[in-house]
Amino acid sequence: MIPCPLGLRLEPSRPTREQIREAATLGARGVVIDAVGELAPNRLSETGRRELRHLLRSVELSLVALNLPTRRPFDTIDQLDERLGRAETAFTMAYELGTKLVLARLGGLPPEADAPARETFLGAVRELGRRADHRGVRLAIETGPDSGATVRALLDAQGSPGLAASLDPASLMQSGHDPIEATRALGPWVVHAYAPEGSRSATLVTSLDRRSGFPSGALDWEEYLGALEEVNYRGYLTVWPDSARPAGPQFAAALDRFQRL
Repeated sequence: MIPCPLGLRLEPSRPTREQIREAATLGARGVVIDAVGELAPNRLSETGRRELRHLLRSVELSLVALNLPTRRPFDTIDQLDERLGRAETAFTMAYELGTKLVLARLGGLPPEADAPARETFLGAVRELGRRADHRGVRLAIETGPDSGATVRALLDAQGSPGLAASLDPASLMQSGHDPIEATRALGPWVVHAYAPEGSRSATLVTSLDRRSGFPSGALDWEEYLGALEEVNYRGYLTVWPDSARPAGPQFAAALDRFQRL
Protein backbone atom coordinates (compact mmCIF):
# COMPACT_ATOMS: atom_id res chain seq x y z
CA MET A 1 0.00 0.00 0.00
CA ILE A 2 1.25 3.49 -0.81
CA PRO A 3 3.05 5.36 2.00
CA CYS A 4 0.84 8.47 2.04
CA PRO A 5 1.62 10.89 4.87
CA LEU A 6 -1.55 11.99 6.67
CA GLY A 7 -2.52 15.64 6.77
CA LEU A 8 -5.23 17.47 8.69
CA ARG A 9 -7.47 20.19 7.33
CA LEU A 10 -7.89 22.86 9.99
CA GLU A 11 -11.17 24.42 11.04
CA PRO A 12 -11.22 28.13 10.05
CA SER A 13 -13.43 29.05 13.01
CA ARG A 14 -10.79 27.98 15.56
CA PRO A 15 -7.41 29.64 16.25
CA THR A 16 -5.02 28.41 13.58
CA ARG A 17 -1.86 28.39 15.67
CA GLU A 18 -3.55 26.34 18.38
CA GLN A 19 -4.71 23.82 15.79
CA ILE A 20 -1.25 23.56 14.24
CA ARG A 21 0.23 22.53 17.58
CA GLU A 22 -2.63 20.10 18.12
CA ALA A 23 -2.11 18.57 14.66
CA ALA A 24 1.55 17.92 15.43
CA THR A 25 0.60 16.26 18.73
CA LEU A 26 -1.94 14.03 16.95
CA GLY A 27 0.70 12.74 14.54
CA ALA A 28 -0.22 14.66 11.40
CA ARG A 29 2.56 15.31 8.93
CA GLY A 30 1.01 18.40 7.40
CA VAL A 31 -1.99 20.73 7.46
CA VAL A 32 -4.36 22.41 5.04
CA ILE A 33 -5.47 25.89 6.06
CA ASP A 34 -8.17 28.19 4.72
CA ALA A 35 -7.29 31.63 3.41
CA VAL A 36 -10.00 33.36 5.45
CA GLY A 37 -10.29 35.54 8.54
CA GLU A 38 -6.92 36.39 10.03
CA LEU A 39 -5.32 34.27 7.31
CA ALA A 40 -6.94 36.10 4.40
CA PRO A 41 -4.23 37.33 2.01
CA ASN A 42 -5.21 40.96 2.57
CA ARG A 43 -4.97 40.56 6.35
CA LEU A 44 -1.95 38.33 6.96
CA SER A 45 1.06 40.64 6.94
CA GLU A 46 4.57 39.78 5.87
CA THR A 47 5.48 39.41 9.55
CA GLY A 48 2.47 37.17 10.11
CA ARG A 49 3.46 34.96 7.18
CA ARG A 50 7.00 34.68 8.49
CA GLU A 51 5.73 33.73 11.96
CA LEU A 52 3.40 31.10 10.52
CA ARG A 53 6.24 29.52 8.54
CA HIS A 54 8.37 29.47 11.68
CA LEU A 55 5.61 27.82 13.71
CA LEU A 56 5.15 25.09 11.12
CA ARG A 57 8.89 24.41 11.07
CA SER A 58 9.08 24.37 14.86
CA VAL A 59 6.52 21.56 15.14
CA GLU A 60 7.85 19.80 12.01
CA LEU A 61 4.69 20.15 9.95
CA SER A 62 4.37 20.93 6.27
CA LEU A 63 1.77 23.22 4.79
CA VAL A 64 0.11 20.73 2.46
CA ALA A 65 -2.04 23.31 0.71
CA LEU A 66 -3.84 26.60 1.09
CA ASN A 67 -7.59 26.40 0.53
CA LEU A 68 -9.20 29.28 -1.36
CA PRO A 69 -12.87 29.57 -0.34
CA THR A 70 -15.18 30.38 -3.24
CA ARG A 71 -18.78 31.47 -2.79
CA ARG A 72 -19.86 31.16 -6.43
CA PRO A 73 -18.87 29.14 -9.49
CA PHE A 74 -16.69 30.79 -12.11
CA ASP A 75 -19.34 30.67 -14.84
CA THR A 76 -20.53 34.27 -14.64
CA ILE A 77 -18.78 37.52 -15.50
CA ASP A 78 -20.27 39.24 -12.44
CA GLN A 79 -17.29 40.45 -10.38
CA LEU A 80 -15.11 37.93 -12.21
CA ASP A 81 -12.07 40.19 -12.37
CA GLU A 82 -12.32 40.78 -8.64
CA ARG A 83 -12.54 37.05 -7.91
CA LEU A 84 -9.61 36.31 -10.19
CA GLY A 85 -7.60 38.97 -8.42
CA ARG A 86 -8.49 37.50 -5.03
CA ALA A 87 -7.34 34.09 -6.22
CA GLU A 88 -4.03 35.54 -7.38
CA THR A 89 -3.35 37.04 -3.95
CA ALA A 90 -3.93 33.57 -2.48
CA PHE A 91 -1.45 32.10 -4.98
CA THR A 92 1.16 34.59 -3.87
CA MET A 93 0.54 33.94 -0.19
CA ALA A 94 0.64 30.17 -0.66
CA TYR A 95 4.07 30.40 -2.26
CA GLU A 96 5.33 32.67 0.49
CA LEU A 97 4.03 30.29 3.17
CA GLY A 98 5.91 27.39 1.64
CA THR A 99 3.32 25.42 -0.33
CA LYS A 100 2.86 25.12 -4.06
CA LEU A 101 -0.76 23.95 -3.88
CA VAL A 102 -3.95 25.97 -3.67
CA LEU A 103 -7.25 24.11 -3.44
CA ALA A 104 -10.50 25.59 -4.76
CA ARG A 105 -14.01 24.60 -5.77
CA LEU A 106 -14.73 26.25 -9.10
CA GLY A 107 -18.21 24.83 -9.74
CA GLY A 108 -19.29 22.40 -12.41
CA LEU A 109 -18.53 22.74 -16.10
CA PRO A 110 -21.63 24.31 -17.71
CA PRO A 111 -23.25 22.24 -20.48
CA GLU A 112 -22.56 23.01 -24.13
CA ALA A 113 -26.16 24.20 -24.46
CA ASP A 114 -25.29 27.10 -22.15
CA ALA A 115 -22.56 28.52 -24.35
CA PRO A 116 -22.05 31.89 -22.57
CA ALA A 117 -21.62 30.31 -19.12
CA ARG A 118 -19.40 27.57 -20.53
CA GLU A 119 -17.19 30.07 -22.35
CA THR A 120 -16.89 32.22 -19.22
CA PHE A 121 -16.02 29.20 -17.08
CA LEU A 122 -13.37 27.89 -19.47
CA GLY A 123 -11.85 31.34 -19.81
CA ALA A 124 -11.72 31.75 -16.04
CA VAL A 125 -10.08 28.34 -15.57
CA ARG A 126 -7.52 29.20 -18.23
CA GLU A 127 -6.74 32.52 -16.53
CA LEU A 128 -6.53 30.92 -13.08
CA GLY A 129 -4.06 28.38 -14.41
CA ARG A 130 -1.97 31.10 -16.01
CA ARG A 131 -1.87 33.21 -12.85
CA ALA A 132 -1.14 30.22 -10.62
CA ASP A 133 1.78 29.16 -12.80
CA HIS A 134 3.07 32.73 -12.87
CA ARG A 135 3.08 32.75 -9.05
CA GLY A 136 4.88 29.42 -8.82
CA VAL A 137 1.94 27.31 -7.58
CA ARG A 138 -0.74 24.98 -8.93
CA LEU A 139 -4.47 25.42 -8.51
CA ALA A 140 -5.92 22.01 -7.64
CA ILE A 141 -9.57 21.86 -8.66
CA GLU A 142 -11.59 20.10 -5.96
CA THR A 143 -13.70 17.30 -7.42
CA GLY A 144 -17.41 17.04 -6.83
CA PRO A 145 -20.01 18.28 -9.31
CA ASP A 146 -18.36 16.71 -12.37
CA SER A 147 -17.12 13.18 -12.97
CA GLY A 148 -13.42 12.43 -12.97
CA ALA A 149 -13.54 11.94 -16.73
CA THR A 150 -15.05 15.40 -17.23
CA VAL A 151 -12.43 17.06 -15.05
CA ARG A 152 -9.69 15.09 -16.82
CA ALA A 153 -10.93 16.28 -20.22
CA LEU A 154 -10.98 19.86 -18.93
CA LEU A 155 -7.42 19.63 -17.60
CA ASP A 156 -6.14 17.91 -20.73
CA ALA A 157 -7.72 20.59 -22.92
CA GLN A 158 -6.22 23.40 -20.85
CA GLY A 159 -2.81 21.74 -20.66
CA SER A 160 -1.71 24.27 -18.05
CA PRO A 161 1.14 23.52 -15.62
CA GLY A 162 -0.70 25.77 -13.17
CA LEU A 163 -3.70 23.43 -12.92
CA ALA A 164 -4.23 20.08 -11.19
CA ALA A 165 -6.90 18.09 -9.32
CA SER A 166 -7.73 17.43 -5.68
CA LEU A 167 -9.76 14.28 -4.96
CA ASP A 168 -12.67 14.59 -2.55
CA PRO A 169 -14.39 11.15 -2.40
CA ALA A 170 -17.32 12.40 -0.32
CA SER A 171 -18.21 15.22 -2.70
CA LEU A 172 -17.89 12.90 -5.69
CA MET A 173 -20.22 10.38 -4.10
CA GLN A 174 -22.63 13.10 -3.09
CA SER A 175 -22.89 14.06 -6.76
CA GLY A 176 -23.36 10.43 -7.81
CA HIS A 177 -19.84 9.85 -9.16
CA ASP A 178 -17.60 6.89 -8.43
CA PRO A 179 -14.43 8.07 -6.59
CA ILE A 180 -12.47 5.03 -7.76
CA GLU A 181 -13.27 5.73 -11.41
CA ALA A 182 -12.49 9.41 -10.82
CA THR A 183 -9.10 8.57 -9.33
CA ARG A 184 -8.15 6.40 -12.29
CA ALA A 185 -9.49 8.90 -14.81
CA LEU A 186 -7.61 11.86 -13.34
CA GLY A 187 -4.37 9.90 -12.98
CA PRO A 188 -1.32 12.19 -13.23
CA TRP A 189 -3.38 15.32 -12.59
CA VAL A 190 -4.02 14.32 -8.95
CA VAL A 191 -1.82 16.33 -6.58
CA HIS A 192 -3.93 16.14 -3.42
CA ALA A 193 -6.44 13.67 -1.97
CA TYR A 194 -8.75 13.53 1.03
CA ALA A 195 -9.20 10.51 3.27
CA PRO A 196 -12.28 8.51 2.23
CA GLU A 197 -13.90 8.33 5.66
CA GLY A 198 -13.31 8.72 9.38
CA SER A 199 -13.78 12.43 8.91
CA ARG A 200 -16.10 14.91 7.19
CA SER A 201 -16.39 12.38 4.37
CA ALA A 202 -18.25 9.90 6.57
CA THR A 203 -20.72 12.60 7.59
CA LEU A 204 -21.44 13.55 3.99
CA VAL A 205 -21.73 9.98 2.79
CA THR A 206 -24.41 9.12 5.36
CA SER A 207 -26.69 11.78 3.88
CA LEU A 208 -26.45 10.60 0.26
CA ASP A 209 -29.60 10.07 -1.77
CA ARG A 210 -30.16 6.37 -2.51
CA ARG A 211 -30.31 7.14 -6.21
CA SER A 212 -26.61 8.01 -6.18
CA GLY A 213 -25.75 4.33 -5.85
CA PHE A 214 -23.25 4.98 -3.06
CA PRO A 215 -24.78 4.26 0.35
CA SER A 216 -22.86 4.92 3.57
CA GLY A 217 -19.74 2.77 3.80
CA ALA A 218 -19.72 1.89 0.08
CA LEU A 219 -16.21 3.24 -0.38
CA ASP A 220 -13.47 1.59 1.66
CA TRP A 221 -9.92 2.68 2.31
CA GLU A 222 -8.24 -0.29 0.66
CA GLU A 223 -10.01 0.15 -2.67
CA TYR A 224 -9.44 3.89 -2.68
CA LEU A 225 -5.77 3.67 -1.74
CA GLY A 226 -5.32 0.94 -4.31
CA ALA A 227 -6.61 3.28 -7.00
CA LEU A 228 -4.24 6.01 -5.80
CA GLU A 229 -1.40 3.52 -6.00
CA GLU A 230 -2.38 2.65 -9.56
CA VAL A 231 -1.96 6.27 -10.60
CA ASN A 232 1.34 6.51 -8.69
CA TYR A 233 0.06 9.10 -6.22
CA ARG A 234 2.63 10.01 -3.57
CA GLY A 235 1.11 13.08 -1.97
CA TYR A 236 -0.73 13.66 1.28
CA LEU A 237 -3.97 12.02 2.36
CA THR A 238 -5.81 14.78 4.20
CA VAL A 239 -8.37 14.13 6.92
CA TRP A 240 -11.14 16.73 6.81
CA PRO A 241 -12.93 16.54 10.18
CA ASP A 242 -16.60 17.16 10.71
CA SER A 243 -16.63 20.59 12.37
CA ALA A 244 -19.52 19.55 14.61
CA ARG A 245 -17.25 17.12 16.50
CA PRO A 246 -13.74 17.38 18.01
CA ALA A 247 -11.07 16.93 15.35
CA GLY A 248 -8.69 14.90 17.52
CA PRO A 249 -10.70 11.67 17.78
CA GLN A 250 -11.62 11.84 14.09
CA PHE A 251 -7.98 12.14 13.04
CA ALA A 252 -6.93 9.42 15.49
CA ALA A 253 -9.52 7.04 14.01
CA ALA A 254 -8.29 7.72 10.50
CA LEU A 255 -4.67 7.26 11.55
CA ASP A 256 -5.48 3.98 13.25
CA ARG A 257 -7.28 2.63 10.20
CA PHE A 258 -4.50 3.75 7.90
CA GLN A 259 -1.84 2.07 10.01
CA ARG A 260 -3.77 -1.21 10.06
CA LEU A 261 -3.97 -1.48 6.28
